[in-house]
Amino acid sequence: MRKKQLMRWKHIALMLLVVGLNVGGKTWRDIPKHYKTLCYVMIVHTLYYKLCKRHLVWDFTPLNFNWTILRTIHILIVTPLLVLLFLSKLPNTLYKRMCYLVKWVIYSSGVEYISHKQKLIQYRHGWNIFWSGLLYLMMYVYSFLFTKRPWLTCILTICSIIFFIFKFKVPIKSKHPFSRKIDSIVNCFYFSKLEDIV
Repeated sequence: MRKKQLMRWKHIALMLLVVGLNVGGKTWRDIPKHYKTLCYVMIVHTLYYKLCKRHLVWDFTPLNFNWTILRTIHILIVTPLLVLLFLSKLPNTLYKRMCYLVKWVIYSSGVEYISHKQKLIQYRHGWNIFWSGLLYLMMYVYSFLFTKRPWLTCILTICSIIFFIFKFKVPIKSKHPFSRKIDSIVNCFYFSKLEDIV
């Protein structure tokens, strides 16, 4: 029980770190400038959970947190604040932007790697930290690009989603009418500790 409480506090500490960095950087002043991009990031993150509902390649380990609450906090608060922090300090020159981007991808991947080792994040179906690094790269590049070329970013996002669906063999099938009746039972398996036991 004590171990689970410690893990829960690690989740909270990670969330507070992102919030604290934004408060310290006074990034809330840039929300009017970037709110469309933040909405884009939230939509893409939500889309991941919707499309990969029963084939999640990565997910947070709840440990006394409700799955839905934990995911919602990350979708609505943590990920958008991470992107806001990235965009608010973006340099002006191309070379500095490239260095800044590389630094952010390395830092983000490093924090996730530590989180994975601390069992706060689970990987499945062949996912690993290198795929997460690529995902961070795409998230930051697409977030910046969305501020300049939103339609191009949407096309690139769709292409990326299709790539990941095929690469990780995400089953995109219409449900059989019978399966809709037992959804809650199946979800109990997929979104609980039972999946890790089997």
